[in-house]
Formats: sequence, C-alpha cells, structure tokens
Amino acid sequence: MHFGKVSIHKRESENIYLLGIETSKEIIKNFQPGQFIKIKINYRLDPLIPRPFTVHAVEENNFYILYQIKGKGTKALSKLKEGEEVEFLAPLGKPFPVLQNYVICAGGIGIAGFGYLLQCANSKNRFKPPDAIFYGARSKSELVRLEFLSEFKIPLEIATDDGSAGYKGFITDLIEEELKKEHKDILACGPLPMLKKIAEIGKKYKVRTYLVMETFLACGIGFCRGCVIPLKKGGYIHLCVDGPTFLAEEIDLETIS
Repeated sequence: MHFGKVSIHKRESENIYLLGIETSKEIIKNFQPGQFIKIKINYRLDPLIPRPFTVHAVEENNFYILYQIKGKGTKALSKLKEGEEVEFLAPLGKPFPVLQNYVICAGGIGIAGFGYLLQCANSKNRFKPPDAIFYGARSKSELVRLEFLSEFKIPLEIATDDGSAGYKGFITDLIEEELKKEHKDILACGPLPMLKKIAEIGKKYKVRTYLVMETFLACGIGFCRGCVIPLKKGGYIHLCVDGPTFLAEEIDLETIS
C-alpha cells in the first residue's frame, strides 16, 4: 500500500466529487490511462475493503479521481478533508488499448476514466487522441468537468435524457449517427445498459468496440478471484488483472445484470 494526503476535495455536482491526492512522483509515473486504484480511508474499519476508482487526471505529484456517491464507501470518501491521509493500492489493471481512429463514449460518471487518456494523448506519447468525445447524462446537472474536457480541443458531443443540454435522448443515438458517416472504433465506459447498446451498435457497423467493465472488486490483484467477467466462448476472465477494458465481442453481456 502507498500513502498520500488529500490535496483537494470539491463537489462537481450534487453527488459527484473531485478528489486530489498528493503522493510521490515515483508512484504516479507508473500510472497509465485505463488503470485504477483502490483507496482506503485509514482511520475507518467500516467500510473495510478499499474501494476501486479509475485515475481521472494527473498533475505533478497529484492524481485525481472523479467519483459519484453510490453507497457506504463513497459516502465515507466524501467526508475526507484536505490534509487527511489515505492509503491506496496502485496502479492496478491493464491500461486502455492504443487505438488510432476511434471515439470515446461516456455515460454519467463513466467520463471519469477518460481525463487521463486525454492528458496522455495531448502529450504525444503512445496514446492517440480520439476523434470525438460523446458524453451523456440524465440531465445537465450531472454533466461535469466540461471546462476540463474543452481544453483538449476535441469535438465534444453532449446528450441528456431530459434535453436540458445538448441532444435530447441517449448518447448511443449520437454514436450511431457518427458511425453511419464513418466507421471508427469505440472506447466506452458507463452504465451497463449503455454498454450493451454500444456493443450492439459496434457489431452492427463492424467496428472494434472496447468496454470498460465494472464488478465487485475485493483484493484487486487477482488473489481472491471474485471479480469474474463471463466470456462468450465459456469460462471467465478477471477484471482486476485482465481488465477493466475488454473487447465487447469477447464478453457474454447477456449473462451480466
């Protein structure tokens, strides 16, 4: 486990927060886009198991996570104050695949993992910038970090279920319209119904479709074998060591609920 201190903690929307943790640059330099960390609030025994979060952004000796309050763990995390110490395990999982002509599709808090990808692509390393970012949420109030995303000068398409910002409807509608014009690979993260629809669209247009999956994570290092993802060919792979990003065509999405 590594140690860090909370450098910034601010609310981005009603229940979405940006948490910055200051730690050693030697640790941060090992992070790659698409990997995740597990955070433990040191003084708490409940929740006992560290919670997983994707790396949202990196700046000098700080890394940032963007999270949404969903349960006991994230509720406890939201109480952290600047200067408090946390323990974390990182980096975990495999990075995103290196793609050439592709688009990003994010639903809700699924936007969290793409910030660091954009940072790395902007620095001209092995990761390439996407051709466009497609970002959907239930309403305008749940769209976060728009100013940060705009800094990368990449076309940003917005959709909200209620029409309060951008296109009224699902972000998957806009993705399909994009693929009608030009076939591009897809890298998607968001709620399961969105990922299933993205997989259908990718299959329809015969493009490579990568999905960032979520499941219960206990150890995070492949020891407990609890975070299984079913495969179409039979058997399982483990999110913590084989993912969290998988080719949609390999996953048995019908058995995941």
